[in-house]
Amino acid sequence: MKRIVSATAVFLCGISLLQAQPVRVSETLKELDMENISVVEKRDTITAAFETSAYRGIYNGIGIAIRHLVIIPEIPTLQLLILDNALPQLCITIPAELIQKYQAGECALDEVYRKMGMTTSTETAVRQLKGVKRKESSFGKVDLVVYPNVMLVNNVTYKLYKAALELQPAVEMQLWKGASLRMQVSLPVVSNEDGKWNCVRLGYMTFRQDFRLANHWKGYLTGGSFSNDRQGLAAGIGYFSANGRWTVEGGGGITGSAHFYGSEWKMSQWKRVNGQISVGYYIPEVNTLVKVEGDRFIYGDYGVRGTLSRYFGEYIVGIYGMYTNGATNAGFNFSIPLPGKKRKRHLLRVMLPEYFAFQYDMRSGNEYAHRSLGESYTVEPKSAENSHFWQPDYIRYYLIKTSEK
Repeated sequence: MKRIVSATAVFLCGISLLQAQPVRVSETLKELDMENISVVEKRDTITAAFETSAYRGIYNGIGIAIRHLVIIPEIPTLQLLILDNALPQLCITIPAELIQKYQAGECALDEVYRKMGMTTSTETAVRQLKGVKRKESSFGKVDLVVYPNVMLVNNVTYKLYKAALELQPAVEMQLWKGASLRMQVSLPVVSNEDGKWNCVRLGYMTFRQDFRLANHWKGYLTGGSFSNDRQGLAAGIGYFSANGRWTVEGGGGITGSAHFYGSEWKMSQWKRVNGQISVGYYIPEVNTLVKVEGDRFIYGDYGVRGTLSRYFGEYIVGIYGMYTNGATNAGFNFSIPLPGKKRKRHLLRVMLPEYFAFQYDMRSGNEYAHRSLGESYTVEPKSAENSHFWQPDYIRYYLIKTSEK
């Protein structure tokens, strides 16, 4: 009888431990300030979805989560679904055997990073979490992001450079799944150019809906005020291979001119149609993204553009060249991280953007500017775009690099 009681007690303890594991995973993620958390255990695998928005960059928050999850005792296989604005972006699978070897001291953390699975195909993990309630939702939480902006242009003959420095505070809010709102104003600090650069004016004023279709497709639809004094509607869709190396993207919009300088508001009809299609490939051996695209620009000229971007952890350095209507243009760009590696979420979070991004255009004479060639716009700040680079080779490489420090 004692043996039966003992065996029953051991069995019940085992069941209790198994049931407790998803709770421990959820609580661990909550303690790390992750958002949009949902956890479920099925068939000896714990699937956990979460968003790393409290951490700067792509791989920092992922690495912190993995380091804390793989030390949980008796943890089974982990399937981690990484989210961005509550939409799935990346799936990471860490087998139970690999976790056990790490806990036993038979392998280091960098070996875990090398051997774990990582893919942009997320459909399997999404199905596992269907119907599971989310915790620590980001819905309705507001960020006040103060973007610095630098203008430096040499396409005029009456001075060597036009230059300006301004601050662009923006109220940003995550709404429902994939939806976001941005309201920005530009405040001049110093400028050597009269006109818009000396005026308080509107920046990005947009509503945006992102979506994910099956394993390999993403898209967005957005409307409002964009860069380069454009206002209208824009949309895009892109295909991403399972390893994230190949991308094919297309997009376009219909816009008009709109600006509010000081107290003067001017707006034209939405009749300018632009579009682009691009093919990109990430070369993991040199951490470089190569992209070629064909464009129809704002004022009807057509052209081609090639871009080369080298990734050094959170730093990006790139060059580009383009040809349109018989004229050429080239330039360079860079992106650097700004202070604040962790930005804990409050009801109102005041912060700098994660990155400062700058692009310099070396135009081929004044004719290029006078003919308004190659004119385009962006639907969100360039520094915000750099926070959405969900490339598995890039993430794995820098997870390993940071674990070796």
